[in-house]
Formats: sequence, structure tokens, C-alpha cells
Amino acid sequence: TDINFISSEKLTFRYAMNARLPNSTQLANRFILSSFNSVFLGNAELQNDRSHQFTLNYHKFKMFKGFRIYASTALQRRDTQFKNVTELNGIEQYNTVMLFDNPEHNWTTNFQISQVIKDIRLTANVNYTYTDFYQLLNNQESLNISKRTSGTLRAATLFKNFPRIELAYTKDFNNYTSIESVNKFENDRLAASIDYTFWKDFIFKGAYNYDVYKNNNLNITNFFDTANASLFYQKEGSPWGFELNATNIFNNTFRQQNRFSDFLITDTQTFVFPRVLLFKVAYKL
Repeated sequence: TDINFISSEKLTFRYAMNARLPNSTQLANRFILSSFNSVFLGNAELQNDRSHQFTLNYHKFKMFKGFRIYASTALQRRDTQFKNVTELNGIEQYNTVMLFDNPEHNWTTNFQISQVIKDIRLTANVNYTYTDFYQLLNNQESLNISKRTSGTLRAATLFKNFPRIELAYTKDFNNYTSIESVNKFENDRLAASIDYTFWKDFIFKGAYNYDVYKNNNLNITNFFDTANASLFYQKEGSPWGFELNATNIFNNTFRQQNRFSDFLITDTQTFVFPRVLLFKVAYKL
């Protein structure tokens, strides 16, 4: 159903019930080597799963005042679903799939508001996600809960003849609850970028990101920042273009992140490519 209060204000509600059929891999009653330490066995007795989706959206804007507000919430309830069953033996994993009939839920909500003041757009955004799901591991059934809250403040210039600058700050809270533990993580991210065309033929672009990662359970804090910049020159009407590009200017070595899977909470370090200075020459045919 759609409700239009006025041309610039709208409320929308959607409901859908979905049935999903198993794929050929899930039905194949044969052993499949998934990776060097993981074996999967399909289930030929699988039937379709079933889920319900509820979505509510609200949108309002004032074009001439540069004002916009958007809010949405969505709830998914899975009555029956294909669920992986895992048996761990050291580093080895044995996996199969079954039709699981305990309900699981996923709820997401988002709120965003923006306003243009002269030549600056200000935006605030808040997100919340809640997920509960069952874990079937070594003949044990346990309920896990994941919660994530994120907020972002952003400011961007809208100048035509001056640099376009954007600043953003994001705060994340992640909470993973299992039968044995509660794991809490935090993330602070600051991002800045600039895009500037000057003297008609020069384009300068720069980006900087600063990331603070906290594992509250282990009392670990890591800092990561990266900066990239480029200067491009092409005379109007000329097929030749020249660019000086620099990536990972501060020569950082890794960044740390976390994620939650069916039965693992992982805290990972991703190694990044070292500093690179590159000079480019382009010719357009």
C-alpha cells in the first residue's frame, strides 16, 4: 500500500511471503570437497523454505529548501529455512544441510535527514540491525544474536568554482552474543575528500581515511589511516593527458576488522599494498 500525503511526502508498506527451492548442490547426496579442510554432503529430502518480509518506508522532501528526510524499517521472519549443520574435528569441518523449523528474525531500521545551507549539504544517518539465528554445531543447537548500531555525520560543499570538499564521521557498535560469550567491538572512522578543478586543465583529487578499531573483550585498540592523491592535466582539445598518482601515502601495512559467521567470530588483519607513486600518460584516439 502507498499513501501520498502530499506530492513530496509518502508512506509505503510492503509485505511479501517467499518460498525458496533448494539448489542442486544442496540436494546432491554426495560428498563434495569444499576446501582443503571442509567436506559438504547434500540432502535429497529437502523441501522449500518459507519466509515473511515486512517493509515500511517514509520519505519527505522540500526541493527548494534543500530538505530531505527518509526513514525505513524492515522485518524478516524465516519460519523454515535451509540450515547448515557443522561438525568440527580439529581444523576439519563436516557440513550438511537440513530444513530447520525454528523461527529466526532479521530487523533493520534506517533514518536519514539532510539539509542544504547555502552551499553546504549536512547529512545525519543512523542505522540499527538486529539478527537472531540458530547455530547447529557438534550436535548442539544454540541461539546467537548480532546487534549493530551505526551513526554517520556528513558535510559536503556544493561549490561550482571552488573545491568540492566532503567530511564524514562514522561510529559503529557491534555486539555478538553466543551461548558461551558476549563479544563487543567498536569502530570510529573519519573520512575526508577533495575534488578541485583549477586553471581549466588541472584536476586534483585527494582522499584521507582514519580508522580506530577496538576489541573491548581483549582491550585491543588499533589505528589505521590511509591517504591517496592524484593530479591530472589535459589541455582542452588535446588528446594527451598526464597524471601523477600516489596511493597509501603513509605506507600503512595492515587494517583490522571483525565479522560474525554461523559458528565463528573472526578478528582479522588485512595486509595492504605498500606506498605506490605512479606517473601515467594517456592518449585518446
